[in-house]
Amino acid sequence: MRVIATVAVGLIRRAGWAPVAVVLFHAFLSRGLDGYTRVPPLDIPMHLLGGVAIAYFFSSCFAALPEGLMAKEFRWIAEILCVVSLTATAAVFWEFAEFTSDRLFGTGAQKGLEDTLLDMALGVLGGVLYLVFARRRGSLGGVRPLELTRRPHPQAG
Repeated sequence: MRVIATVAVGLIRRAGWAPVAVVLFHAFLSRGLDGYTRVPPLDIPMHLLGGVAIAYFFSSCFAALPEGLMAKEFRWIAEILCVVSLTATAAVFWEFAEFTSDRLFGTGAQKGLEDTLLDMALGVLGGVLYLVFARRRGSLGGVRPLELTRRPHPQAG
């Protein structure tokens, strides 16, 4: 159980900050500035940015998988399939959360079927844009193992 917790913390440190930052920014815009009421189209870039952030997180998780787990020439294809699938799933669950929030708290986040479908499409598009960028950067299919051992504190000794 301790290894699982260590891996989870390592993944959150590596890339979990991105989706957390988007959610916090969303909350600030929504609750702090009433941004979605004042500027309704603000919803569009936020769903796109959310897709990019969650795809970055899932891609970083994929890169932490051991190198010998699959053939190198198929690794980038498997990463694309996993990241797109998980990003789409995250977009669906975000919309479930909006639906639940609307029903329980009357937030009015969902404006109808077209709005919901556009939000999900933008989330997936954000994930695809991240993957295009990662492919051009040459990081798609790469391996970046997590460091699971604790480093001694610099002042220890």
